[in-house]
Order: sequence, then C-alpha cells, then structure tokens
Amino acid sequence: MYEIKLQITHLNTDKTDAVGSQNLIVAAFDFGTTYSGYAFSFKDSPNDVKTNNGWTAGSGQLISHKTSTSVLLNQNGEFHSFGIDAEDKYSSLAGERKHHGWRLFRRFKMVLHSQQISRSTTVEDLEGKTFPAKPIFTMSLKYLQKHLLDALSLRTIGTRETDIRYIITVPAIWGIAAKQFMREAAIEVQNSL
Repeated sequence: MYEIKLQITHLNTDKTDAVGSQNLIVAAFDFGTTYSGYAFSFKDSPNDVKTNNGWTAGSGQLISHKTSTSVLLNQNGEFHSFGIDAEDKYSSLAGERKHHGWRLFRRFKMVLHSQQISRSTTVEDLEGKTFPAKPIFTMSLKYLQKHLLDALSLRTIGTRETDIRYIITVPAIWGIAAKQFMREAAIEVQNSL
C-alpha cells in the first residue's frame, strides 16, 4: 500500500503509522477500478473503524459500503454526480433520449495501469470520447472527500479539515508515474478548498 495525503500543508509519503499522528481522525479512501468507498476512525478509538453505509442503488433498495467509480459530467463539461447517482442519472437521461452532451466515465482508473502516463493522459467516456484524466480523478476524490466531511458533520461537532489525515490506497503494482499522477490529483483537491 502507498499512502497519499490530501493535506498539502502536511504532505507525507512515508509509511508511518497513521494512528500515531496528531490528527483526530484517520480516513482512508479505497478508490477502486469498479467501486469506491471510504472508512475512518477516531484517534481515541483507532480499532473502531466506521464505514459509510449510505451508498444506495435501485431507489434505495440496495445498500452498500461502496459505490461505483463513475463520474457524470453535464453538457457544459462540469461535474454533476459520482457513483450510482451518476449512473442512475445517465440511465434516466438516456431512457428519455436527453443524454446527448452528457458524459459518463466508468472504469477510468485502468488508464493508470499503463506505462505511458503523463499529465496529458486522457480517459474515454461511454461513447468513446476523450477527456483529460486528471480532472476526472480530481472530481472523484473531491466528491469522496465531501461525502466524508458531510458524514462526519452528522457525527461530530466542529470537525476541521486539519483534524483529518487522509490516506488513499493504490495498487502495489503501480509504477512511480501512476502514484505521482494520483498524488497530483489529491493535491488539486486540497488546493480547491
């Protein structure tokens, strides 16, 4: 596992124990090829790991710890939604034949398995149209971060961004370029706050 911290002011790439840090909360993002999710624990009870149980599908009939790794952009190329919500919205639009100009990206993480990764790397939407990869990864991480912060605000009062140590898991087989690409996407999330 390789650790990438979202907080640029405390950027740390070593493999030290996150529980020993000064942060009150440790949050780990599992940014997967097919599904993504997160878990977190509080410093005073590190073995009591909480997961998000709020991902739903099929009008709330299926509840899961993860959601699909999908990003939907609106007709202006702006972020609309992530996960099952993105897929449901696109499916609804397609069913009404109103999906033209909307862009759904799925399984885009696979682009980082390539040995030819650069800042100009692109990903393809469902229709095969390309889009710069970095913004898609950044939007995904930003969404997961916001979802986590919203969940934490329901559990705790006064949680600040600096109270959280973020960890993003990446495959051990990834090369340096893929890890750097993910790091840069995480830094962009922090810089957009």
